[in-house]
Amino acid sequence: MHIAVVGLGPAGALLAHRAAGRGWTVDAYDPRCETTSDGVLLPRWTSTYGVFLDSLPAWARDVLAFSSVTGDLEVHTPRRRTLGRRPYGVVDRDLTRRRLREVGGHLRLHRRKVDDLSPGALGVDVVVDCRGVVDRVGDIRQIAYGVVVPSMPETHQTPQAPVPSVFMDWRPAGGPGHADPPSFLYVQQVDGGTLYEETILVTRQRTRPMLDLLERRLAARLPGLTGCTATETVHFPVDRRVRGWYTGVRDGVAVFGAAGGLTHPATGYSVAESAATVDRLLTLLERGALPWRERLSAACAYRLRLFGAELVTAADGPTLQRFFDAFFALPPHRQTAYLTGQHGGRVALTMLALARYPRRVLPFLRPLPRVLWAMAVGGRRPRGATRRRGETTTRGTPTGP
Repeated sequence: MHIAVVGLGPAGALLAHRAAGRGWTVDAYDPRCETTSDGVLLPRWTSTYGVFLDSLPAWARDVLAFSSVTGDLEVHTPRRRTLGRRPYGVVDRDLTRRRLREVGGHLRLHRRKVDDLSPGALGVDVVVDCRGVVDRVGDIRQIAYGVVVPSMPETHQTPQAPVPSVFMDWRPAGGPGHADPPSFLYVQQVDGGTLYEETILVTRQRTRPMLDLLERRLAARLPGLTGCTATETVHFPVDRRVRGWYTGVRDGVAVFGAAGGLTHPATGYSVAESAATVDRLLTLLERGALPWRERLSAACAYRLRLFGAELVTAADGPTLQRFFDAFFALPPHRQTAYLTGQHGGRVALTMLALARYPRRVLPFLRPLPRVLWAMAVGGRRPRGATRRRGETTTRGTPTGP
């Protein structure tokens, strides 16, 4: 089979790698590819990507490289918990993109922008659109601001003590504008130091004012922090897709990654989900369609998670604290079912399981009638919204699974 992959973020690169590994001929296009003396290389990725290793297929655990892996990931809601027995890794972007290129002569990279996605124009059997999505005013988006420092100041962490890896710290940051929208602290070891990132999980607020707010909150949370070697800003829509990846080929074109709805609407994670789904997409390309039960299950999973994202946008800080305190009290397999996978029934069971914590969950559900009505009438975006190109990569954490 001969396919074209258009867009080489992590999802497109994973797809091109796996297709070439099957012996298919793959032409992959991205204007951000690098031309070097060794040939054309995959684009440099600028976001931080984190994944739960148990959500990856075996082949991906061998191909993806990690700059750090922790088995003691903390959450604060505000009570402290450790997400035990779930190793969490931060992707080494440079080493990973080199590994993904090493598949022999079946993969050809092109530093070129593609506007005509028809198979005839590119001389292939099928085109897979991995270019991401267009952000619009009023969309639900994740926004984060982070800094990388060599180590914590001694007033916060002794040089000998390891800096804990934190998945979500929902304790209030304090400082100016600390109320709404709520945000949490994310902490991970990355190349060159430790990333401290203040993240708004999902919001409809515009990006620029929120980045300024997050920078102030991070400074208030970590007073006296000095010696930053890098900064990171994250902003991407979580409620947009071209269409579901599971819908198959239309006019010779399939979709994958963010374009196919593989960005988790309620967390922003996408890298692990793309890795876990890529072989199913390749099988779809071979056979022409997925079984209807698989299509229905994937569609239900997406809609249920989108419903969750809508509720998060309506919640204040104390409400989200209580909700996530209940969520992280669930058995690990229930948490995993909501965070990863394309099984709508398992997502629904996790949502139902939260009913055992009514005092913590009911405030989160108060906007339920309004949210259901808005989703039913399609009123999630203001009329006349303008369009702009948004970042389409995610961290694989809530800056990135």
